[in-house]
Amino acid sequence: MSARRGFTLVELAVALVLGLMVGGLVHRLLVHSQRLARAQAERMALSDNVRAAALVLSGELGAIGYDEVTPEASVTIGSPAGIRTDLLAIEPGAVTYLAPRGAGSVCRAAAGPLPEIVVAASSWESPRAPRATDSLLVFAEGNPATGSDDAWIHLGVVSAGAGSCPGGAAGIAVRVAVPAAADPAAPALVTPGAPVRLAEVMQMRYYRSGGKSWFGMRSVSTGEVITPVAGPLADSSAGVRGLTLIYRDAADRPTSDPAAVRAVEIALVGGTEQPIHGRDPRRPLVDSLALTTRVAPRNGVRP
Repeated sequence: MSARRGFTLVELAVALVLGLMVGGLVHRLLVHSQRLARAQAERMALSDNVRAAALVLSGELGAIGYDEVTPEASVTIGSPAGIRTDLLAIEPGAVTYLAPRGAGSVCRAAAGPLPEIVVAASSWESPRAPRATDSLLVFAEGNPATGSDDAWIHLGVVSAGAGSCPGGAAGIAVRVAVPAAADPAAPALVTPGAPVRLAEVMQMRYYRSGGKSWFGMRSVSTGEVITPVAGPLADSSAGVRGLTLIYRDAADRPTSDPAAVRAVEIALVGGTEQPIHGRDPRRPLVDSLALTTRVAPRNGVRP
């Protein structure tokens, strides 16, 4: 009978070395694949963040408008003559503005110590009802024979509830307060069919929280705290933030006058949430993505 022969020590050692080499190679491939997948996910999230911030900024700033109070309209409604803008305060890292939140048409207006504007419910386009912190912008008709004395009246909302239009149709009854700068009798100039807009004061700004930079929004009218919309942003230095707004006038020059703004340049620089490997795997870096866009507010009144 022949003896059964096993593996020699040398053969076992060679097999063990080969196994370790193959295992190490597989482990390196798995780790590399994980790094690539994480880096790709971080870059996709970065792109989504920057684009979402740009869309929100462009959408909100693009809805900002202007209206003009002519000298004739100033006499009619009692407000100072000049160009009024929905931009209330502008800074390189923040903008405060009057944001549209609804629109409709007036079916009845009642003057008095506490005027009431009734909006036809069938014409109301808004995701919510007016609330006491809102502003109501109503178009006032002066002399029907001319348009030079027509103007928008900016009123404060005191309360809102169910109301009725002439003929019994459903309406939204809004009690309003007339600002001190306007004529208390101005609401009497509002005629049935006049357009009405609902607005609230909003703020969009750059801010830092948790050691990172963010783009956020808040309702100034309701006193909300800032809520992050997109981020983190990538600040390259103390003077170059991840969000910069440049306001330009009709001559394309930078301006600090809200009424003179005719375009807003938006410069965004986003960063990945976590460091990802760059060229040197021993030194993971935060990747960044820059996006610059330009938006023109609606119906800008040229000087």
